[in-house]
Amino acid sequence: MCLIALHWDPDSDHPLIMLSNRDEFYQRPTQKAHFWVNHPDIFGGLDLRAGGTWLAASQTGRLAAITNFRELDTSGERSRGELTSGFLTSNLPAQDFLKQIHTRHGLYAGFNLVLADNSGLWYYSNRENIIRQLEPGLYGLSNGLLNTPWPKVRRLKKHLKQAIANGEVNPKHLVSLLHDEHRPPDDQIPDTGVDPVWERMLSPCFIHSPAYGTRNSVALILDRFGNFGWHEQQYDAEGEAGPMRHEALTLPEEWLTLATPTSATPSQQAP
Repeated sequence: MCLIALHWDPDSDHPLIMLSNRDEFYQRPTQKAHFWVNHPDIFGGLDLRAGGTWLAASQTGRLAAITNFRELDTSGERSRGELTSGFLTSNLPAQDFLKQIHTRHGLYAGFNLVLADNSGLWYYSNRENIIRQLEPGLYGLSNGLLNTPWPKVRRLKKHLKQAIANGEVNPKHLVSLLHDEHRPPDDQIPDTGVDPVWERMLSPCFIHSPAYGTRNSVALILDRFGNFGWHEQQYDAEGEAGPMRHEALTLPEEWLTLATPTSATPSQQAP
């Protein structure tokens, strides 16, 4: 994924709402979201070049999403996609899994990892090296650190907040928020060290160029009864949208009793 906005409120009618766009080269082979053959409880897409996934959820009660950290050096000994699939197939609690990742964080190019299980919602980047348990709230993430105020991050957070306030928590509307092609002025575009032409092309929420662009948009909606809706739209190399796809997942009862953590601070320094 290259853009995520999420609203996390365990005490509300919709404990988790996540919107995400995956941006990638059109030629990179991928398999659209499906129940994995070797792990039929996991639903998500697969990268057919390096393996792993950018976004997936498990009916055992796990969720994992990853974005790249934008920088000039993108080399790494291991694929970042294995971080998400590794968590989804693990029995470790999210915090313990992140502690293990921290011990080998240098093996990967820059990443942002968002995990959820029955302990709550967690965030870790190997460019910050802090394990964070997230308090209820509204968060945005692209290819900087969590809540780095890039224009497209601010816009998507704003639009998601408005949708929730207006009671427009329906798949069609939420996915439409990800179609935003507004391009900010050049003086507001982040400077991450890549070519300014690329910075400009990557600046909208929805990206389209001859070789690279938004490949799919996903709205994830969890209600207080444990029903987890996956709503996805795919795009071809011309930027044309395919039909909306819906998949209903059911999470364990533990998700229904999540509460704001009281025994740990919201941000925990990795050991």
